[in-house]
Amino acid sequence: MTRKRGWPGPPVRGIGLGALAVGAACAAPMVGLDGFIGELAASWRPHIVLGTLICAAMAFAVRFLLLAGSLVALAVVLGADVARTEMDSAQAEARSASRNGDAAVRVVFANILIVNDDTDKFVAWIESSDPDVVVATEFSPGHVQQVAEAMGNYPFQVLQPRWHPYGMVIYSRYPISGEAVTELVKDTPPASAPIIVTVGVETPAGTLHVTGLHPFPPITPQRLARRNEQFAIAGDILVDTDVPKLVVGDFNATPWSAGLRAFVSDNDLTGFNTRATWPAWFGLAGIPIDHAFVSRNLRILDIETGPDIGSDHRPILISVSPVRSP
Repeated sequence: MTRKRGWPGPPVRGIGLGALAVGAACAAPMVGLDGFIGELAASWRPHIVLGTLICAAMAFAVRFLLLAGSLVALAVVLGADVARTEMDSAQAEARSASRNGDAAVRVVFANILIVNDDTDKFVAWIESSDPDVVVATEFSPGHVQQVAEAMGNYPFQVLQPRWHPYGMVIYSRYPISGEAVTELVKDTPPASAPIIVTVGVETPAGTLHVTGLHPFPPITPQRLARRNEQFAIAGDILVDTDVPKLVVGDFNATPWSAGLRAFVSDNDLTGFNTRATWPAWFGLAGIPIDHAFVSRNLRILDIETGPDIGSDHRPILISVSPVRSP
């Protein structure tokens, strides 16, 4: 006589099948299916791996062995991609970097949050971390006034604040040359258009091209397409120089985003950040959407995630040095 399955069998089956569907959406960008649902699911790939394994254990406990095996197989595929990304990350590059006394340039990137009316935490962290260059987005004209005295130690400044979330500022203790500001106004009202800011920073180690980027968040299929268009425009700007390049920003994309991977590959960059930066209150359980990518003629010596600065993002601090010629 076959024992009838009672509760919790049916709920576990439903949860397991739901986990399979979410995991399949998460894996879709890995096989070239770059849709909106796949982008959102892939943003949470490590979390989905963990959730899929938990669902597999639940399915195994009630002897839904086929379902449990399918969930484990999916978790292995997704987990292998997460592990590969970690091996290619800025953190991995920093761990393996040899420090030979070369001059390092320390650069901060921060999304300060447009509605953040208290910049004291941001200023305090800048003063304690003492970077050479500061790049910040969601900077309003009010923010510029609030930090003006504290940023007096950075005499070279490119200030493009906005009253919307896409203003950008760059503060540098080294001279700035070749300033370029590109507004992304295609199909976007100029009053709310994102911008790309690129400058040459004349450091003791040589010229460093620093680009600040903050594209649209992929909150709708249309915004996803626009964000990827903005990646392409940024790539057109970056392709014009062989000078060492550092591209920092709130990319609104995780290392598992097909669009971000294409941007990094197309521009021969490295340095996926795999440590959570958003939302700040999630701590380690958040997702990494703030990055600092470098060209192949730069080495990443160190990268760290900063503290709470009153924003929904945590900032990042990266140290880079030119690659020595043989």
